[in-house]
Amino acid sequence: MKIAPGGKQTSLNEVSYDNGKFVVTYALPGQRALGVADCPSGWFCFYENINFGYPRGKLSDCGGQDLGQYGWANRISSADNSTANSVEYWDGPLFLFTNYNPGAISYVGSAYNDRADVVFRNC
Repeated sequence: MKIAPGGKQTSLNEVSYDNGKFVVTYALPGQRALGVADCPSGWFCFYENINFGYPRGKLSDCGGQDLGQYGWANRISSADNSTANSVEYWDGPLFLFTNYNPGAISYVGSAYNDRADVVFRNC
């Protein structure tokens, strides 16, 4: 919560923002959360590390979302989409890539790594 104040701890390893609109999940102590796309149904998720390495951010709303308000600008290295819609990732006005459903991207690629600051879910 130091990176993005205003969150509320909702479990031992989760912090939520905007009444649960955006949720950050951290690996538990001793847990190695890496290598498995684990986005819950109805959400789209993005991970700070390649191969789905935690922490993980997740959203479910349609339309545009500014990741900077949650401290997630320029932190995405992998993504997983468990919604029925495509999700676009942007660096300001510059389109980066689309995450289709079903779609797990273990590494967004060197050209897009740590660049996304806006997401847009097409609904």
